[in-house]
Amino acid sequence: MFEKSTATLSASKKAVDEFVNDKLGLSVHWGIYAIIGKGEWVMHVDKIDVKEYEKLMDVFNSVHFDADEWISLLKETGINSFMITSKHHDGFCMFDTAITDYKITNTPFKRDPIKELADVCHKYNVKLHFYYSLLDWHHPDYQSNWKSYVKYYQGQIKELCSNYGKIGGFIFDGWWPRHPFDESQEYFIPKGIWRIGETYDLIHSLQPDALIANNHHILPLPGEDYQVFELDLPGENTAGFNTTEIGDKPLASWINLGGGWSYIKDNRRFPEVDYFLNFKKKCDERNTFLWLNAAPMPDGRLQPEQVKILKEFGEALKHDREK
Repeated sequence: MFEKSTATLSASKKAVDEFVNDKLGLSVHWGIYAIIGKGEWVMHVDKIDVKEYEKLMDVFNSVHFDADEWISLLKETGINSFMITSKHHDGFCMFDTAITDYKITNTPFKRDPIKELADVCHKYNVKLHFYYSLLDWHHPDYQSNWKSYVKYYQGQIKELCSNYGKIGGFIFDGWWPRHPFDESQEYFIPKGIWRIGETYDLIHSLQPDALIANNHHILPLPGEDYQVFELDLPGENTAGFNTTEIGDKPLASWINLGGGWSYIKDNRRFPEVDYFLNFKKKCDERNTFLWLNAAPMPDGRLQPEQVKILKEFGEALKHDREK
């Protein structure tokens, strides 16, 4: 379903210029799906019932999570932007939202990791971005009461803009208007319009420096501040779902550090650091921001293989700067 954006606001020019100049960020895909260790789409792929999937809440306890450790690694690597999945397609909220009980503060972990990360990001002058899935496999209103669901998701966007200090931006996901859905994906389909322009203006009014992108695989809409290409360079479609069209907004590529977007316990294959250095070089040649993505483990630690890649990546960048 295509939808026009009525947005009239954009991120400040200063924030957009800083984003372009920063050139590099790290995202993480982290949620209760990490417990199963088969990727963030496991609820759909394994056809797990909502009530059965909810039981993961009872055992999610990331005892080794350390926000300072994560962000210190970024600074060591030379990265000044960080993004975390606030809610993925499974609907589970990784922040202390007041609008649903389906959230991390109701697990044995009890804490709000996004609050802890926000505090440390502000301490180290790292820009905090949020991934937010418009698609929701858990919330009943997504299927039965669209007006109520839109109110729900916009309420959460307002919380994220209001409760965590200054933020760097949002990437939205889960709305793919060009994607053909088969019978197994019928419950992915939105039942009405997202009122997306209204959402973008809400963000820009509360957070004037926040940059918005949407991983919808079409040209940017009004209110979106940059165009993101998933697992691809701008204008390329090796992944099979990106647009090859390039709009008039700044560009970003988004790739993972190996082993999947989120933690996959049986996949221990990680590329050598040269792969990522070569990809960054191609991004630099196209004046394209690079989002790297890490996949934290259920206990809250980053995977050691990915930490190793980031450290080697940072050392190589530092060496290039000192030449």
